[in-house]
Amino acid sequence: MDRYPVPNEDSPAGILDSRAEALLIDALIVALVCGILGYGGGTIILGSSLGGLGGLILGLQFLAPVVLFVYQILFEGYYGQTIGKRARGIVVVKDDGSRCTWVAATLRNLLRVVDILPLFYLIGIGTAYLSSKHQRVGDHAARTIVVSTDE
Repeated sequence: MDRYPVPNEDSPAGILDSRAEALLIDALIVALVCGILGYGGGTIILGSSLGGLGGLILGLQFLAPVVLFVYQILFEGYYGQTIGKRARGIVVVKDDGSRCTWVAATLRNLLRVVDILPLFYLIGIGTAYLSSKHQRVGDHAARTIVVSTDE
């Protein structure tokens, strides 16, 4: 993965579908990793004496949200995009066109909790549709936008 792809700042329109698809890809990657950890020896990490299916369920239920949160911050802070965003050809940048910072990546992902409420991303989707640059609550607070890449 390149350190940081070249953003196309003229492209925030029409990004919402790509963002949703990228999140799905990222969630599947994290679920797979957490499922493996929960199903196998990872039950020790979780402090569970359950094995097999019980470990898999615990891995997905408790470990996956934390891993997804950290994964998104690390990848967006370093690369400007997660694996899912790269697959969909989108990148997170500051609203002035500069690279996404670690602070911005952390803030936009911390506020994902607000975006998710009251139902699955209802506030985030609504905010993005009402914003001219398709920014969800976390993007507004972190002053970031998601645009396509020139690659």
